[in-house]
Amino acid sequence: MNGILLQSLDFIRQDGKPIEGLTPVPKNDDVPSLNLSIDEQSVLFEAKLFKHIDFVFFRRFSNKRSSQVAAYVVDNSDNRLNEDALSELHHQVWLQGRTPLLYIAWPSHIDILACARGPDFWNKDKQRSKYKPACKFESDLLTVGEISDELKQFSAYRLADGTFWDDPRNNKLANYDKAAHKSLIQAVVDADKDLDGKNNPLSRRLLLLMVLIKYLEDRKVFPNDGWFGRYHKGAKNFFEVLKGGEPNEVQLLLDFLASKFNGDIFDIAHLSKQLTKKTLNAFSVLIEAKTINRQLYLWNQYSFEHLPVEIISHLYQRFVQDGHGAVYTPPFLAALLLDHVMPYRKITGKERILDPACGSGVFLVGAFRRLINFYKSKNDWGNLEVEQLKSILRQSIYGVDLDTSAIDLTAFSLSLAICDGLKPEVIWNKLKFDRLRDSNLFESDFFELLLNSQNGSSNILRDKFDIIIGNPPFESKLTDAAKQIDIIAQQDNLNRGKCPDNQIAYLFLEQALSVLKPKSGCICIIQPSGLFYNKNTYSFRTNIFQKYSIKTILDFTSIRNLYEADPKTVAMLANAQKPRIGNSIEHWTFRRTISVKEKICFELDHYDYHHIVQEKAENNPYIWRANLMGGGRLVDISQRLGKIRTLAQYIQQQKWDCGEGYIVGKKGKQPAPFLTGKPFLPTRAFTLEGIDETKISVVTEKKFCNPKTESLFSSPLILIKENESLPIAFWSKGCLAYKDKIIGIHAPNITREIEKLKGLYKTLSQRHNFYRFYCTLNGTQYLVGKATAILKQDIDSFPYPENSKEIDLSFWEEVLREDVLEYMAKYVRLGQNSKLLIKAAEKKDLSRYSDMFIKMLGSIYNNLKAGDPVFLNSLICQPFYFGERPEFSWLNDNAEEELKKIIYNENHAHLRTVRLLRFYGKNVLLIIKPDRLRYWIRSTAIKDADETLKDLYQQGY
Repeated sequence: MNGILLQSLDFIRQDGKPIEGLTPVPKNDDVPSLNLSIDEQSVLFEAKLFKHIDFVFFRRFSNKRSSQVAAYVVDNSDNRLNEDALSELHHQVWLQGRTPLLYIAWPSHIDILACARGPDFWNKDKQRSKYKPACKFESDLLTVGEISDELKQFSAYRLADGTFWDDPRNNKLANYDKAAHKSLIQAVVDADKDLDGKNNPLSRRLLLLMVLIKYLEDRKVFPNDGWFGRYHKGAKNFFEVLKGGEPNEVQLLLDFLASKFNGDIFDIAHLSKQLTKKTLNAFSVLIEAKTINRQLYLWNQYSFEHLPVEIISHLYQRFVQDGHGAVYTPPFLAALLLDHVMPYRKITGKERILDPACGSGVFLVGAFRRLINFYKSKNDWGNLEVEQLKSILRQSIYGVDLDTSAIDLTAFSLSLAICDGLKPEVIWNKLKFDRLRDSNLFESDFFELLLNSQNGSSNILRDKFDIIIGNPPFESKLTDAAKQIDIIAQQDNLNRGKCPDNQIAYLFLEQALSVLKPKSGCICIIQPSGLFYNKNTYSFRTNIFQKYSIKTILDFTSIRNLYEADPKTVAMLANAQKPRIGNSIEHWTFRRTISVKEKICFELDHYDYHHIVQEKAENNPYIWRANLMGGGRLVDISQRLGKIRTLAQYIQQQKWDCGEGYIVGKKGKQPAPFLTGKPFLPTRAFTLEGIDETKISVVTEKKFCNPKTESLFSSPLILIKENESLPIAFWSKGCLAYKDKIIGIHAPNITREIEKLKGLYKTLSQRHNFYRFYCTLNGTQYLVGKATAILKQDIDSFPYPENSKEIDLSFWEEVLREDVLEYMAKYVRLGQNSKLLIKAAEKKDLSRYSDMFIKMLGSIYNNLKAGDPVFLNSLICQPFYFGERPEFSWLNDNAEEELKKIIYNENHAHLRTVRLLRFYGKNVLLIIKPDRLRYWIRSTAIKDADETLKDLYQQGY
């Protein structure tokens, strides 16, 4: 091993030992160490198949998540591999899509290859791979102790704690849209578009069969004896049989495969009448000419030897979606949820697993894979027999879906998963697929099965399940059976109410819990975020919380484009038993970072973990928003402000008129002479600068959907725009019409009432940012519904007490308000493009942070002072000390090396998971966090101070 070179990138410590996470790939007949987790063993087994990977570098988590493959490492210090071999390895690793980076250690330099972006290794002219590193470091840059900043950028430590992908300089190393899986799918979709597959089902079917059979070809399933030549002379693959243009040859080949594998996936009987020589010729000419911009990438660039089978499932799903609210679940999200509901350490092999809306089968395939890995790990990672695999599938995997294509797709996906676990010759000689439809997979309405089961009929829901996982359709429409189930549930519990918005996903969650094994069973179901953030879901949600034990809420509300559609989602992890006394619910607020955007890894830091006591989860409807904005003391502020008299109550007491403006639509039937011909304020002419009177026009419409009352458009008026910037204006110049995105508050046109209205306007204007803060904290639409919109009900709930001092904020509350408006709201809305992640903290930011930290603890520890911050590779250490300045010389000249020992050798397990480390020694406190501004704003100083106080109290200080 070239220890010096790998040491320069921190893979090897100075004592010669590998850093934690750098794990050797077993050679020859060796198997992975049994001391490793099953997930790591399975990764090493996969890496072994590449033949040239020497190490896998795992990013390990302390919160029970499966390890992430941060990089593969090749020790090529003996020059055993030339550039051609390494370019082919790069190609294969890119296709697999498991790791974003491949490190190659040569005798005198290190290369880093990018594996999660476009195929920069591909030579279009020669249609083959070429060696092309993303970065190259020569030996003169690799002297330990004089490591360049550019080299530090690729340190193993940065991969281990996730800060590598936080660094904007590394953004170019990943691009999910151009990586292997997405680009292959897009290639086939483009080809289908050229074929007009929507209107030519035979062409679409042939295209998909071509991809499927290529999978079998690349896995070397077909005999290597000119097998395709039996169907068309000289043919070496399926495409050449198609290109031969003889319908009977194609039909004979597909009939043979359908018979051999007992699989109807090869059946084109219902389309065979359309299979003509002309059709085949047209198909082959177009495919040969137009596949991915006239390049035959499908055949030369994409090999299914290493592509995961989920990609084929996703591909097929693109052509069978029925539009009923179903969205494809990305594999890295499915893996995260399976980590929670089906962790390897708890698998027994006897689990009964259900997806009640299985779609493409991504969860069932993932669960099946885990069971296979579990059994393999008990068998020294030897291959299982065909019957063993089929037995695991028959006994453990169950799915339901209303769509017949979804059932076919899931059956197909599971069949391919069986192939994945077998050697090619076994697939060819021994494999026949069982019919899964009506035994494990059911084309049915889940709620109809549930009704029948409740009425005594025998079906798969008769016996309860150990694990239920799924991503049900998000559709505000209940099936007939679902309507009956909803009525029964309302009758059983009058406090529950009806299913909110008729959202069928909510009903899937509630009713799936009823078929889960009590105590031992676990469920994880994806839900619209509205279940937690909408007002009208409160009773329904509370009923679930009171009836079942909720363990964790995985909140993805901040993450845009997690799916191909863009719904805001959460996932609920729960058990089918009543919550115990003192139950605490974990609320994890995942953020939109570069690594999430590029589908590399989900990130959580210390400030994303929130714990909610059962009572608050049931009774505080805004606690979820408070946590989304940072949690901690924001929860108490939210609760306090929610108890104050509201603006709507004050307006009602005054008997004033308040409402949104008018609506014009195709269904408008009501005349409103008090609007037609009157001055009209366009919504866009109302901004923070006020009303632009030059843009006031005239209402031309004569009939309206909801014209409201004349007084609502008569001065005196306070106008408030339904936007997060909250423009507010006072209007006293007579009639003024406006539409429904503006709220008007009208008082009678008499002096006493006008003065009171002006008083209200003064308060709203002077406390403008306070009310924006309130909207962010206790609103219902902003950030979780639409990015910048707010609702009238949010403005109605503005706190407006008799004594204005009730809404005065303390110094630390003002800091929280400023940070929520300046940083956190934009962080939720913009994610990786927000200032918090783009910008690294500077000395002035550390100074503001330290001042706030000391101020929070100053009343108890008046001798607390801040030292000078130490800037490390992607981390910052902020020292504090009590009393006299410490004698630790290493806080000055030799700080970096000494701190490395503390951070990486002693406490790294904690840092890489939560990204915060507090170290106490003598009279010194060190706070160590990543260098992004996210970790060093003043609101984090408040939270850090609260937690430090607890630490010191527990230590007796």
